[in-house]
Formats: sequence, structure tokens, C-alpha cells
Amino acid sequence: MIWLTGHWNEMQALAAPLRTEVFVREQGVPQELEWDHEDISAVHGVWQDQSGHVLATGRLLQRAPGVARIGRMAVQASMRGRGHGRQVLRGLMAVARERGDHQVRLHAQLSARGFYEREGFVAQGEVFTEAGIDHVEMVCKL
Repeated sequence: MIWLTGHWNEMQALAAPLRTEVFVREQGVPQELEWDHEDISAVHGVWQDQSGHVLATGRLLQRAPGVARIGRMAVQASMRGRGHGRQVLRGLMAVARERGDHQVRLHAQLSARGFYEREGFVAQGEVFTEAGIDHVEMVCKL
């Protein structure tokens, strides 16, 4: 497996097709909500198989000094439950740790809450709707 990180100009061709498949086609998120200005400033992570096929992706933002935010976590439907999302999450958390962040926040879809809890995240606050999907904010100390 291959772990790649980079900025949007380097990673868009790898990450965008999977995000389109998962968020726009599968989950019905409007394209205008999926693509935002934050892609340009984010660090993007991509998990590929040996043939270069993208299995999972996510992005890492910095909300405030020492506080990272992970988002746009997507795993190819046929590859879910095999640890690929975990690899992306841990990879992005390592990048956050290396740059000196002490906390990671994210908005977890309720269906993924257990996944993030198993990785050390704790839910904060009430359930809210984002792009028509129920989410909860989650936090993990690094």
C-alpha cells in the first residue's frame, strides 16, 4: 500500500474522483457543498493500492494554532471495513502531530461515530445536520 500526502494542486487528480463517488453520487451531497475553498489550504492524504488505485482519502486543516480539523474522509464502497479509512485517519493525525497540533476535531457522520470512537475520539455537543446528513463533532487529543 502507498500513503501519499500533499496539497490540492498535487492531490486533486487522486482525491477528487473518490470524493465525487462517495459524497456526491452515493450520499447525495450537492457538488457546490463538496468543493470549497478549504481544499486549497488543506493537506490531503490518499491511500492507494500497489497499482495506484485510490482506496481512501481525507484532508487536514488547521482551525487555530495547535488545533487540526480532519474532514472529507472517504473510502471506496467495496473497500470499507478493511482498515483503509483507519490508515488515512492515522496518517493525517501523524501529520497534525508532526506540525505541533495538540488536538484534532472532526464532524463525524453518525454512521461513522463508532469508527472514530475506536480511534480515541470523543463526541462533543448535540447532533447537527450538515449537507442533509446527521453529524456530531468529535475531538481527540494528540
